[in-house]
Amino acid sequence: MLEYRRKRILFFLLAFLALVYLKTDGYGYDYLMDYFRRSENLLAVPAQSQGTVEDDLEIVQRIVAAYQSVASRQENRGNSIWQVIFDHSHKDIHDVFLQGKVNEAANILRNPASTNLLYGFDNLAVPILPHYTTYPVQEKYAKICLDRLVRCAEAMGAIRLENPEAYYSQSTPYWKADDILLKIYTLLGKSLPFPNPFPLEHGVASSDGIISYRVPQAIYQAWRIKKLLKGIQNPRVLEIGAGLGRTALYARHLGIENYTIVDLPFTALASGYFLARTLGGENVLLSGEVALDASRRIKFLTPHEFLADNTSYDLIINADGFTEMDPDAAISYWKKIKRCASLFLSINHEVNPFTVKEVIDTSSRVDTVERTPYWMRTGYVEEVVRFKPK
Repeated sequence: MLEYRRKRILFFLLAFLALVYLKTDGYGYDYLMDYFRRSENLLAVPAQSQGTVEDDLEIVQRIVAAYQSVASRQENRGNSIWQVIFDHSHKDIHDVFLQGKVNEAANILRNPASTNLLYGFDNLAVPILPHYTTYPVQEKYAKICLDRLVRCAEAMGAIRLENPEAYYSQSTPYWKADDILLKIYTLLGKSLPFPNPFPLEHGVASSDGIISYRVPQAIYQAWRIKKLLKGIQNPRVLEIGAGLGRTALYARHLGIENYTIVDLPFTALASGYFLARTLGGENVLLSGEVALDASRRIKFLTPHEFLADNTSYDLIINADGFTEMDPDAAISYWKKIKRCASLFLSINHEVNPFTVKEVIDTSSRVDTVERTPYWMRTGYVEEVVRFKPK
């Protein structure tokens, strides 16, 4: 066991170094894979956000108070890449919030690109942004963002799936962001917001806002949640590891109100602030807070709170995170998921020492598993687990 842990620590150290190298190699997002279609057909206009100014001091004070209430029992991340990232990039920011320096905390939350607050789960971070300074990189990144938006529309059935085998016999469409958004809006029967509260966010320009790489991923995941829960009134959804909270944002705009996020307290700093800024502070319930309308808010729990809670959920989702946990932590989560969920949606790669499939296969409570390639990102698998009734 000790030798296994040593190997795992070494693995995550190497993975972290690779992450640093790949995200700062001067070529933007080359490592994110090729396009799903011809790049010349993507008429993407690169854009950079200016950010928005808002009187958000009350939100900041709530974020600081919530962090102080849970940070003293900050969960050990064990043998995971998140412990390495925290030690390397997040410790100084942790100290600011733990000490209750509200003005300094406000500056960090309002302008995360000036710090490493989002490092590890978003591109608004000091080591990454300098490589967006040249137009060729900005243009390529904008094309990748548009490519994923088109892919999202294909997955949803808003447009036909492009077939490379027909490239030599048929002309292929040229895509603009606004054109593909109209197709998605028509399918959904409503428009979606693309808020850019932070400065220096790069992506593809649209009439509704700048669309960065993770936005189409979040739209697809929210749509997938909605489809899986069809016919269930007021469904209860829980997301393990929400990043900046974009999937929760779009799930809410698709009508899912009872949504809970389980995350490490440090990550919840960013997602809590982002969701409060984009949805309104009255629609967010941070760790330690109580409200009579809790079922209508996006709620935050620490891992410890989630594992100790008895609430049941119609669906639990984890995207790009389960196999990056310490294996003991992943098993604890899985045992809890089996007890409290009807459906589990996993979107993860299989590069790390263990896979979600291996964890799923240990349980006799699993009824069925649907395993398919993930539409939005090559190398990821989507697994829908349905549990037997208790």
